[in-house]
Amino acid sequence: SNCSLSIKSFIMDSKVVVGVGNIYANEALFMAGIRPTKKSGSISKDKYEDLYRAIFITLQEAIDAGGTTLRDYTNAEEAPGYFKKELKVYDRGGKGCFKCSKVLKEIRQSNRQTVYCTSCQN
Repeated sequence: SNCSLSIKSFIMDSKVVVGVGNIYANEALFMAGIRPTKKSGSISKDKYEDLYRAIFITLQEAIDAGGTTLRDYTNAEEAPGYFKKELKVYDRGGKGCFKCSKVLKEIRQSNRQTVYCTSCQN
């Protein structure tokens, strides 16, 4: 696979991980402390292990909370109740980070919303 891809695009590729849509990708990267724009080839093995755990936990929480499909939701209104309560970064651009209170940054990647903390994710 292409090492110059951003890590967010990399984990959203169904050939790499199945079921990681845009919302889950934002959340898992925040949990793992990895900046979404970082090149997939520049991430350490330890950080990949953190990310693997974060993806697993994120998907497990979604399923436990009644998220029966792994399809992507286009906006928060279509998302199940779990998302409205539990989202740490997705759809929270301009609001404070739950970990450090710094304002979350919102950018576009492949025309999709990406939100991350410039302090907690590097």
